[in-house]
Amino acid sequence: MYPRTWQLSHLVRNRWWPISIRAGRFFLITRLLFWFKFRFNFALFSLRILGALSLFIVWLRDVSREGAYQGHHTRLVQSGLKWGLVWFLFREVWFFFRVFWTFFHLRLAPISRGGVNWPNFGLIVIPPFQVPLLNTVILLIRGLTATLGHQELLAGIKTNWVFGSVFLGAYFLVLQGIEYSAASYCVSRGAYGRIFFFGTGFHGLHVCLGVVILVVSALRIGRRLISPQHHFGLEFRLWYWHFVDVVWLFLFFWFYAWGR
Repeated sequence: MYPRTWQLSHLVRNRWWPISIRAGRFFLITRLLFWFKFRFNFALFSLRILGALSLFIVWLRDVSREGAYQGHHTRLVQSGLKWGLVWFLFREVWFFFRVFWTFFHLRLAPISRGGVNWPNFGLIVIPPFQVPLLNTVILLIRGLTATLGHQELLAGIKTNWVFGSVFLGAYFLVLQGIEYSAASYCVSRGAYGRIFFFGTGFHGLHVCLGVVILVVSALRIGRRLISPQHHFGLEFRLWYWHFVDVVWLFLFFWFYAWGR
């Protein structure tokens, strides 16, 4: 009974990547708290970011080798990976739910912000139908290009739509950076500034992560490491992209259009 169970399951070798990434995230958060409380050290902060990204990339490399070369990603293993993705997205849903809950609490309860108007007096908010609307269109087109790339991959065609999705994601980040630099307020400008930059900033962080993992998918497609029969990595990235798109639609209608 034991050998049969062992054949139907798969346990990867013991690795230090998960605990190393956890430790890197812990030190990164402590550095951020130190920045908020005292001062910002750009060199040390950049070193922490590069270290965390390096560990993440090496871990992804090992997972890719297990599936593409070693044949460990059986149907049972892929099912476990999909459930892991479902729980990951479930956690992200609750994270942004807390963000929107805080936003509505501040927007609809004047007592919670000291009885002042929303937003603060003299605060010139970002017009929703300029750069934010353009970013919305970019994200929707990006979701379309990613879906077209997935369909071509299922048909056995070497797709280039994934590269278009990478470009659109990077273009979105550039426009959001320009929007932040042109804003007349910052994160310390009352409750509106804090919740606005917290919500949109964390969404931008998710977009940045999505661009990185799409670059990995594009490179794997170029090296023919993704096939129509085994492309869970690309499916994971597509589900993640569509989740980020839906979050942005809520941010656009509530933070930009209605929240101002």
